Parts: sequence; structure tokens; C-alpha cells
Amino acid sequence: MLLDAAFSAVPIHEYLTDIGCDVWTMGNRAEDPLALAYRENWICANYGDAALVQSCVKEHGFGAVIPGCTDVSMASFVQLKQQGSYWLSPETNDILNNKPLFRRLCRDLDVPAPRAVDIRSLPKSGRFICKPADSFSGRGVTIFDAADTKAVDVAVRSAMTHSPRGEIICETFIEGDLHSYTAFLNAGAVQRAFIVREGSRYNPFAVDTSHLCDDYDSRKLLALRAAIEVISAHLDLCDGLLHTQFIDSGDGVAIIEMTRRCPGDLYARLIEYSTGYHYAGEFASYFLSRRLEVPRFQRRYVLRHTIKQMGQERFFGLEIDLPGVFKIVPVVRNGEALDPKIATRVGLAFAEAADYENLRRLYAATINR
Repeated sequence: MLLDAAFSAVPIHEYLTDIGCDVWTMGNRAEDPLALAYRENWICANYGDAALVQSCVKEHGFGAVIPGCTDVSMASFVQLKQQGSYWLSPETNDILNNKPLFRRLCRDLDVPAPRAVDIRSLPKSGRFICKPADSFSGRGVTIFDAADTKAVDVAVRSAMTHSPRGEIICETFIEGDLHSYTAFLNAGAVQRAFIVREGSRYNPFAVDTSHLCDDYDSRKLLALRAAIEVISAHLDLCDGLLHTQFIDSGDGVAIIEMTRRCPGDLYARLIEYSTGYHYAGEFASYFLSRRLEVPRFQRRYVLRHTIKQMGQERFFGLEIDLPGVFKIVPVVRNGEALDPKIATRVGLAFAEAADYENLRRLYAATINR
């Protein structure tokens, strides 16, 4: 059973069916791609309810359960009585996904990361960032100067508004470029990893454009890998995916967050199209005690871009000015209602450049509109 029926889980489902599994999905949106395509194997239910998931596992006799591309799916998975070959405790999952807990871990292990500060005893000056402790997609995130008391109040209110539990975190702001280091662990060590440059065209705190890096600084890469292996050893992480977002400040790296779920917005396809490597398959294989046969590296210079539209009340088609597009995946239906006040994700596009230098230029042009 795959705890996700949305579009980002399609590559995981594809791998599972390709190796001969009888795959069922769970989700409560009838319009999700896997619910539409495989209606007879879709369970209409909220996979955020771990007790319900457990009862479905017992009722149907599933041989394995695999989380999808959402934090909620992983949070339910770790509460199951039988996780099979993949073990992640709820406590460890909380440490990775709760921002204050993760900041404390980074401080205690002295790994490169922003440091949390008490909002009630901020320094008199300096730049800080305030965010919800349990939100995502850049919602409620504000950068402010501690000398501006009005800005501090606005930042705190915004973070509180967007936190389901009313929890916020304030931390030192590190200027730099956002990247992800997506790795597969084996016995606590990084066995295979990819560095991806990530940027934002629409919202500075939500990634929408990315590409695989060929030329990342080897010194910073070693420091990042060492930090990840220290965290892995401390938490006694089992083999499998560990996805990390970090800031490159120019002088070094600063780890922002980590997760063990498969990244969303078809991140798996970006790696697959860029290298020939079945990223989603590798992620899923660890839940089945089955190793993936690694294909020969086939480099293509691919850009992933999330298409967003603003100022429209209904979706009546994609608008994209990206050269080299070879695949577009719509994520809303024709005629579907949109919120005209916000930039709504309506699709994802993959474009190919002739070489790495042209890929970097395409990335810069896309980010800078």
C-alpha cells in the first residue's frame, strides 16, 4: 500500500508495478492521478489517520506499506506496528521534521546550521528569520532586522498564523544560495548522492525551479557529507533516503532541514531525467528489502520548473515561456477554480538544454523572469 495518490507519487507507483507488485493507494482526493488511473485499487481515506491505516493493513493483508511524498504519509508510516525492513521511530521522525527539535540537534552535534534564538531575548541588531515550526512551502516565513521592533511583531504574528499548532521558531538568517543534497545511506554512510541547485521565481521561500549540479565545490561537499553522516550515526538511521536542504553562504554550508520521505513536485523525475537513475525506485526499494540495479549514468541537462498562475479565477490552460520543454504535467483540471489572489501551482515543466552552461543560463533566466 502506497500512502499517497497524488502526482508526485506516480514514479513510486510506476516502479512498484514494474517489479510486479499489486499496488494499492490511499488518499481522500478522488481527482488525484493514482486514484483516477487505478480506481479499483484506491482506498478513499485519510492516510493521516495512523489508526485507520493500521486497520487497512490488517484488513487487506498488505505485505508492505510505503510512504509517499508528504510529511503526513511518513508520520503515519512510522506509527505502524509493523514497518517491515525499514525502521524509523516516531521520535526520530519528529526530530527531523520539527524545526525547533532539529535546530537543537544541529546545535548539540555542532554541525553547520543556523542557530535558533529566543524571540523574547533577541539581540539588539542583526538579521533573523521567523517561521512556523510545523508548516511548509514557505508559508508564514519572514526575514527581519532585530532593531525594527515593528518588523519583529509582524514576523511573529505571520508565523503564528500559519502554524497549525501555534509554534514558531526564530533563527539566524544566513544569506546564500539554496541547494539540496539528496543521498541514499548504507550502514550510516552516504552511498550515492546528488546536489541540486534550487531557486524561486514566485515565492522566495518556496522552491519552484531546480537543476542537477555538475561543479559543486568539493570542499563544501565533504563538509556536508560529514555533517549528514554525524546526524545519521547519532539518530541510528536505517538504510535509505535522506534528503537535505542547505544554504551555500559562499564561505561554507548551513543545513536548513532534512526528511526521509521522497521529495515532492516530481523531484524524483528531475534526477531520473538528468541521470537515468530511478530515484523513486531506489527510495521505494528500501521498504521492500530489495536493492535497485543502478543503470549506467546518462547525463542530460534538465531543468524542473513549477508553473504557477495568478489573477485567474479558473484554470483554462497552461502558460509557459520555457525553451526546450519536453514534458508538461498539469496538476489541476481544466475549469477548476483558482484563488486569484495567490500564485497557484497549475503544472510542472521539464526542459532540456544543450549543455551545462546553457542549463545554468536557462535556470537564471527562469528565476529572473
